[in-house]
Amino acid sequence: MAFLIALTIASRAREVTVLIVALDDETARPSGRLVGLLAGQPAVLVANPTAQSGKAADWIRTARALLDEAQVPHRFVPTEPEGRTIERVREVVDDGSRVIIYMGGDGTFAEVAKGIFASRHPHACVMGMLPTGTANDQGKSFGLESGPGALARNVAVIAAGETIGCDVGALIIERSLKELHRDMFFDSFSIGLGAASLETRNRDRERVGLIPGLGALYRDQLVYAGAVLRRFVESYVVDIKFDMDAVIDGVVYPFDHLLDVIVKNTKIFGGEWIFDAASESDDGKFELVPITGRRDFGTKLLGGLRHSPVGTDDLASLGFEHAPAITGAKFELAIKTAGGMLPAVQCDGEELPAGDRYYIEVIRRALRLIVPREHVDPSHTDRSAGHNFP
Repeated sequence: MAFLIALTIASRAREVTVLIVALDDETARPSGRLVGLLAGQPAVLVANPTAQSGKAADWIRTARALLDEAQVPHRFVPTEPEGRTIERVREVVDDGSRVIIYMGGDGTFAEVAKGIFASRHPHACVMGMLPTGTANDQGKSFGLESGPGALARNVAVIAAGETIGCDVGALIIERSLKELHRDMFFDSFSIGLGAASLETRNRDRERVGLIPGLGALYRDQLVYAGAVLRRFVESYVVDIKFDMDAVIDGVVYPFDHLLDVIVKNTKIFGGEWIFDAASESDDGKFELVPITGRRDFGTKLLGGLRHSPVGTDDLASLGFEHAPAITGAKFELAIKTAGGMLPAVQCDGEELPAGDRYYIEVIRRALRLIVPREHVDPSHTDRSAGHNFP
């Protein structure tokens, strides 16, 4: 059984208590699987030491101590602002690193993954996960809890070295037949209310940060919840709905008066919601989730909650509207609005330029992740240290 040893470490005239987990012989050292994945190079831990109002610096020290205890050789690379983390990760991969561990939220996950794909060796790399953000959709979708209390177990998962492929979305945004933006996403892409709420959240977070002390109280999910509520109430006063023609794997689906549309990869959305229980992140399919109105919004909000006592089918039997998810591998989304104002758009929590046409293609199992053993389907896993994907 694992047991805890509390070590007190002096740090700049203050003492920081760090919990180090001494694991049993079976999990205390990296498996041959992880050793093969490392390919003779140390893993790279990528994290932001200034996140969480500086608390992340302590979490990084704890994570590094746990990695040392598990005999996982590694070095630390801090994140950089304004998207430069992507280039930094590309550099470490092209210099020979093959195991990249992200520590942070879904945004850090996305930047590290994009850095891997920007390199010359994306299919030779694997990502380890130490989620510590607010939603942590990717980590939770693969059975990993978040925060400093989950670090011991998550490090043990990395040391075990079990891998699985994760689908990736390739995105193109057009406006008036001109390409505006190309990107990739790993969790979700959305148009409408959710993306507009993200814009509001980001503005609110900037304003809150200017008021001393308020940022410690009004932050993270509370800020986002306030932004969603504000945008939802606004929909009663201002018409924010839009029409959309979706072509999904060659089949046309017309939608009128949408509040929102979500294209989802990993199972969990917003940290707590599951829109399609049958979805998997390595099945070569994404799920398009239309929000057709306020009642549908409420049904999905309550019925899709992971721990809700009632599901969407239960609510549908009571007469509550519910537009089901549509799965596919190729999506073309054409947006039409009455006033000409295009709805907001985001992917993986990043605001993107709004367009009138979006193209999404699923790249099946393109990203290799280290996950708990119980989340590995042997038919989808290459247990060698070589290439994992076609």
